Amino acid sequence: MKQPSIARLPRMLKLVLTRRAGFGVRLALVGAVFTLIAGFGEASAQAQTQLALKFKAGDTYQQKVTTRTISGGEVAGEQVKTTLQQEMLISTKVESLTEEGAGNLSQVIEQITLDIGLPKGKSIAYDSNQKEFSDPILASLHKTLGKLAGARFEFTTTTSGEILNFKMPAALTEMAKNQPGGGMMGDSLSEANLRRMFEDAGVSLPKEPVKKGDSWTRKASVKLPIGEVTSHLVFTYDGPENDTLERIVVSGDVEIAPAEKSPLSVKLNSTKLTGLTFFDRNLGRVDSSSMSQVLNVTVAAGGQTNDLTIESQVEMKIVPPKK
Repeated sequence: MKQPSIARLPRMLKLVLTRRAGFGVRLALVGAVFTLIAGFGEASAQAQTQLALKFKAGDTYQQKVTTRTISGGEVAGEQVKTTLQQEMLISTKVESLTEEGAGNLSQVIEQITLDIGLPKGKSIAYDSNQKEFSDPILASLHKTLGKLAGARFEFTTTTSGEILNFKMPAALTEMAKNQPGGGMMGDSLSEANLRRMFEDAGVSLPKEPVKKGDSWTRKASVKLPIGEVTSHLVFTYDGPENDTLERIVVSGDVEIAPAEKSPLSVKLNSTKLTGLTFFDRNLGRVDSSSMSQVLNVTVAAGGQTNDLTIESQVEMKIVPPKK
């Protein structure tokens, strides 16, 4: 095996090896040098980083949240596929700070757009900025999504990303009470589900400093017409990406608790969930994030059973405010 050139060795080690010292002295010094080098390496490996949200009263920023979903499988002997792309533009303002350093935030959903691809080449496009719709499907969607667009939400976010004191507009609260639980939108306007939406657009951070490889968890649930879907997320600190961004790797699992009176029976066969978040340590907020999920399910309804694959991806990034 080729030995490394002495020119590549640290300067202190070269001095030790080239000086005419006794063998025992040289051996002791070499050991001391390597011990010193190893000590630096161990200290570096154990270096810890505090990941925490930062808030400054009056700060504003905008997030764009994009969700893409592809659902496909064999139904009644035919291969079918549907696609959906949803974009939400969310404006955030730090209204004030608590004594503990948490931020009292207000968020407004500025715009919602949907592009839905249906079987046999049909498609639907929705934009909440449009006020009137001749298509009955779009008109039905607008009854819900039109109320979300422009709605102002208030809540407190801790430095670890936990949402407290969530408040939603009174009009949405009233609509949620009157919304049929078995409808296509389920109880999507409920306080719990809307709170979950804002949590998903944010980040979960550990309360204690972490080193590369450390993990923490978060459990989140949402109620849909098919039942309650629960995500078990694992966040792992993966070290710095560059001088300002930190990498957080996301993995996890999903489970479905079927609804008792749902016309659909859904069995979850397998799941795959991965994600990556880039956290800006200087600004103390998420710069961008992405989450991918693949679900293989068996759906039974009306005496028919079908195996479906649902692929979804959610991306969030900070965007310049619209002028």
